[in-house]
Amino acid sequence: MQIRFAGIGGQGVVLAGVILGEAAAIEGLNVLQTQDYSSASRGGHSIADVIISKEPIYDVIVTKADVLVALAQLGYDTVKDELKEDELLIIDTDLVRPDRDYIGAPFTRLAEDSTGLALTVNMVALGYLVAKTGIVKRESIEEAIKRRVPKGTEEINIKAFRVGYKEGSK
Repeated sequence: MQIRFAGIGGQGVVLAGVILGEAAAIEGLNVLQTQDYSSASRGGHSIADVIISKEPIYDVIVTKADVLVALAQLGYDTVKDELKEDELLIIDTDLVRPDRDYIGAPFTRLAEDSTGLALTVNMVALGYLVAKTGIVKRESIEEAIKRRVPKGTEEINIKAFRVGYKEGSK
């Protein structure tokens, strides 16, 4: 499965991709994770690609995404044509106005309401993605969060992930 996260700098898109890739590796799956971002540290486009497969992976980038998670309009506009037709588009419904069918939730608002930090939007969106696709186990993501987020932020990130997972399970 080819998954692309797209947003703007500061939303944690790259970290979400790294954590998803780590969770897939924990499960013994083959995984490739790459990222692309503008030179602006905040506000420029930010993209993280994750390819997960039981079979060997021969692509070095996402060629046509099976899933696109868009957290900002700029991110969506930058990569929207790289989502396979009729595949899964997941958006932050407060920040993205897509031109095709989608599912999603107000991820940033959920992050702020549940943790007090919009910064945890990436974990909310990751939870939603995992609930909707089942690409990896919830426990694997939580282990990857513990390994990859800055020390001292593990619990707040896991809380945000669980909020997204609950929203995606509805």
